Amino acid sequence: MRLVLIDTCIWVPFFSRPQSAEKQNVDALLDDDRATLIGPIVTEILQGIPREPQAAYIASLLRGLRCLEMEWEDWLEAARLGRRCAAAGHRLPLSDLILAAVAIRRDAEIYTSDPHFDLLGDVVQYAPNL
Repeated sequence: MRLVLIDTCIWVPFFSRPQSAEKQNVDALLDDDRATLIGPIVTEILQGIPREPQAAYIASLLRGLRCLEMEWEDWLEAARLGRRCAAAGHRLPLSDLILAAVAIRRDAEIYTSDPHFDLLGDVVQYAPNL
């Protein structure tokens, strides 16, 4: 089974809305040992938490997950994807580009609700069964 890189826009409801579909879906990915992070997503999640004790608690939870390292080729692929999108009139955030690049290299899916990823045909988006 493929790994699933989980985007920040999914982690927010996972942590803030215990009855959400995102929470149920991520819980299923965690149970299947498919949930995966990269460093920029960890940073995005934690910078959005205003209080240090809460951020430290969330960081301790995330620390137990698989976190994929970024390689030189990922940065080159992120730049290529960014240039391609820019040529089509779209500027994507660096975190989206690097998430896509790592997913492509690792043949992983991305669980997101961000429409930016619709612009990246090279990326397989995770479609939850729930």
